[in-house]
Amino acid sequence: MDADLATINPYLQQEVLTASPIRLRWLLVNRAKDLTVMIGQMWQAGEEGQALQWIIRLRDILGELLEGVKDPANPVSKEVSDFYVFLLQMLAEVEQNRSIPRLRTLEELLAYEADTWQMVLEKQARELAGAGSKPYAPAPHAGVPTASAPFLSAGNTLSAGGFSLEV
Repeated sequence: MDADLATINPYLQQEVLTASPIRLRWLLVNRAKDLTVMIGQMWQAGEEGQALQWIIRLRDILGELLEGVKDPANPVSKEVSDFYVFLLQMLAEVEQNRSIPRLRTLEELLAYEADTWQMVLEKQARELAGAGSKPYAPAPHAGVPTASAPFLSAGNTLSAGGFSLEV
């Protein structure tokens, strides 16, 4: 995480540091989606250098999301990994061709992914609320669809590594 994140946005720093693996993944996907919008706006404004900096950040985030799903023991790991590899390849194409339509497709795919993780978060919140007065101790895979659950094992949390979500 960037050293000066606390001075830039202490709320965001606290959010990232205390986020569950599911919420952290949602934050990263949502940030990646937002970056696609910013990149398009910068290209339209002729700010090529700034756009390139955000493309690099977007590539880093997509790489982190890819690393978070690598698990040879999980039978769906390859398909999920392939999705993120596809997004990275699309980003390379977008960067090389300055393709706004392909950038919008990337944005739509990331929006769909963000919506999916938002639903997982909402399901987790409902399950925790249904737990009543039980002390908070989420199950290792609470609220995660069966196919994704192994990605959240203790040995493979979906961390944000060295990434921050600030603008």
